[in-house]
Amino acid sequence: MYKVAVSVICYDNEKEVLEFAKKLSEQKKSEEIILLVTCNKCSDVKRLKSELNCIKISSMVFDPQVNLGYLHGCLFGLEEFGEEYDYAVISNTDIDFVTYDFFEKLITNDYNRKIGCIGPDIVLKETGKHQNPFSIYRPDKKLMKLRKLVYDNYFLYNLYFMLSKIKNNISKGEIQQKKGYVYSVHGSVFILKKECIDKFLKDNIQIFMYGEELYVAEKLKENQMLLYYDNDLKIIHNENQVTGKIASRRKQEWFSQSTKFLVDRFWK
Repeated sequence: MYKVAVSVICYDNEKEVLEFAKKLSEQKKSEEIILLVTCNKCSDVKRLKSELNCIKISSMVFDPQVNLGYLHGCLFGLEEFGEEYDYAVISNTDIDFVTYDFFEKLITNDYNRKIGCIGPDIVLKETGKHQNPFSIYRPDKKLMKLRKLVYDNYFLYNLYFMLSKIKNNISKGEIQQKKGYVYSVHGSVFILKKECIDKFLKDNIQIFMYGEELYVAEKLKENQMLLYYDNDLKIIHNENQVTGKIASRRKQEWFSQSTKFLVDRFWK
């Protein structure tokens, strides 16, 4: 049995996926890790499988024949895998592990049994900004309904993200938070117990992209489970531009769709 199932998406970035696989192979406890790749868009699935087989990490590649998005795609890989594991890591592939014992620390740590999701310390390479915790406190109903309104309007959506970018530039290099319980963690790397994945797979998640952080937080809250920020687990986020290829109008539609689903489901 593998201890960790790492589930990622390939969207026209096979080279990056292969580099990510190599990084996993260099980790301590790599023999207890399996890499699951869901091809949302791949130029040659057979070739990707062949090249992954040359890397010293167990791997499986799945081709759903359709773009499932981020969370759905990663969950698809975990469902198709269908075997037992302790932790699922739903992850971007544009990351670096700061140390070679990232997974050893995860596997050997005796976390509180109520913890369902762990967020590592994720630092943006370009700015030095810490992306975790994503949020310490739960947003209230008024804020969520405001977001729903803003994301539904293309002009307001662009204005909101322009102001957010300015704010992020001002706060770059902010002080790292201490480890502890938080409301939500950043979606570039979710570390989830298998029982959480089982609950997600039974749910009707109407999110294609964006809003995964709030969904995970709310679903765990719904099941009386906790989220924990562990700054002993360190990651560098290179933040590639795969999503940058997507038209702004399409992104706005996905933000709007996700936020409507979240508000209607969790903030009635």
